[in-house]
Amino acid sequence: QVRRDIVRMVHGCQSGHPGGSLGCADFFTALYFEVMNHSTDFTMDGKDEDLFFLSNGHISPVFYSVLARSGYFDISELATFRKLNSRLQGHPTTHEGLPGIRIASGSLGQGMSVAIGAALAKRLNKDHSVVYSLHGDGELQEGQNWEAIMYAPFNKVDNLISS
Repeated sequence: QVRRDIVRMVHGCQSGHPGGSLGCADFFTALYFEVMNHSTDFTMDGKDEDLFFLSNGHISPVFYSVLARSGYFDISELATFRKLNSRLQGHPTTHEGLPGIRIASGSLGQGMSVAIGAALAKRLNKDHSVVYSLHGDGELQEGQNWEAIMYAPFNKVDNLISS
């Protein structure tokens, strides 16, 4: 169903990135329906729940589909993808107030740093939840990612899973 949602959203607005979204459908489905401990009673701090950060925001159709099908917002809103005044834009943003979105993800290369910061905050708060993040292959060539990747083990960040 998630793959159907992706195709319908991209076709409906004749715009978007279906390839990456379709390719990550299994990852998102497993993460949100089997792996993560998360709540649809969304709060930005995500205390005592697992967090997910999407760095490569152009694959937003898969993210929106899974959030809707997990109960964060009504499935009918998927039909508004990339339309004027929609909360479902091409890259997720926080200013739209969409439940499940904790960072604006359009500037490639920043998600790893944000995820590490969230993982460190959880550790400082004695919150034993896990932080997950997803990154695109091209953005992993950005220097900021490599600095963050080297920072994490040096600082014993052990509650972060990145793909």
